[in-house]
Amino acid sequence: MRSHVRPVRALIVVVSASLMLTVGLADPAFADDYPSWDDVQNARASEAATAVEIDNIEGILVSLEQKVAALGRAAQARGEEYNVAQQKLDAASSRADRLQSQAKDAAAQAAVSTRRAGQLVAQFARTGGEGLGLSLWLSNNSGDLLSALGTMSKLTEQSTEIYQQAEHDKNVAESLSADALAADAAREKLAASAQSALAAANQASATMQAQLASQQASADQLYEQLASLKGTTAALEREYLAGLTDPPTAPTPPAPAPTPTPVPSTPGSPPTPSPTPTPTPTPTPPPAPAPSPSAVEAAIAYAYAQLGDPYEYGGSGPDSWDCSGLTKASYAAAGVYIGAHGSTSQYRYLAGLGRLVPVSQLQRGDLVFYSDDGGATTYHTALYLGGGQMIEAQYEGVPVKVSNLRYYDLMYYAARPTG
Repeated sequence: MRSHVRPVRALIVVVSASLMLTVGLADPAFADDYPSWDDVQNARASEAATAVEIDNIEGILVSLEQKVAALGRAAQARGEEYNVAQQKLDAASSRADRLQSQAKDAAAQAAVSTRRAGQLVAQFARTGGEGLGLSLWLSNNSGDLLSALGTMSKLTEQSTEIYQQAEHDKNVAESLSADALAADAAREKLAASAQSALAAANQASATMQAQLASQQASADQLYEQLASLKGTTAALEREYLAGLTDPPTAPTPPAPAPTPTPVPSTPGSPPTPSPTPTPTPTPTPPPAPAPSPSAVEAAIAYAYAQLGDPYEYGGSGPDSWDCSGLTKASYAAAGVYIGAHGSTSQYRYLAGLGRLVPVSQLQRGDLVFYSDDGGATTYHTALYLGGGQMIEAQYEGVPVKVSNLRYYDLMYYAARPTG
């Protein structure tokens, strides 16, 4: 994992009093160390005292924003874990539904085959099978019927074929029924895992928002105090601190680049690849195509139309979003498939198509990704707009918005969906 020394700018949002009461206020004792207005007035006694107090206030604000930023990244990571769990649940549900349908069809076919075998028994009874044929015909146990038929010495070649088909169909039906039951049990287990992941994401979000709420008033006052000491405005001081905490420096490139993973393609419909292992390193990235202006602008226009919509874990529209739900829907509106719902899935899918580019070559319409484990998983993605800006669904409590490109945890490779 890369080490990081730069804190990230945190947005301070207002949450309801009920949330603050439910989750509680974080680090209330820390407020005792905040300077008062009297401290600010006393610091005006000399330039040296003023400089010391400015450094003190800036240090407090940086610490606050570092803490909230870390909580925000944790909430994003929990959200991605929920997306992964939901993908597994969706795949398991599809498999269970498919197996149930196949088991139903197989049971119907087995019933038809058994009836044909029963008709054979009835015919045998009429042509000299004494009481055996009649008793089997009246039996409700298809297993007994088939077993007895298999031992009759008077079966013709056609009868043997009927018996073998009925036995085969019965075995297939039983096997598929067992598979369907197992798949349904797996689905229930994965549903519980997805619910647990969602609960963890909600808890992480609540912790983050409680911290934001607890520092809201204090941060506002600290910015006012800082502006008073420096003869500026609180708004300018916020912008200045944002530059201090997240300078525009490109991330350090890793030694290798991800190897493309082959992706199946189905004509006429977007492919749905299975989850793939962590990409294997290779010396150089594959060349990415130039972006398609029409698709890029269509995707960006769609994303812009969602500005102000709320964030929701697993949100994929039409009125709420998470990060990968927004990017997926935006490019879908342009007719471009970028992978499953999930930032890790989208990164791996586009890597498999050979569409990664170094962030030093970012162009409008590229997707940027954030990771704290070197790229084994990514916890956030956003749509790059150019000019150092991106549009994103960041985390709960913050609506879809245009942000400055953040460099903390930024993956060295972005993705270019169009060609």
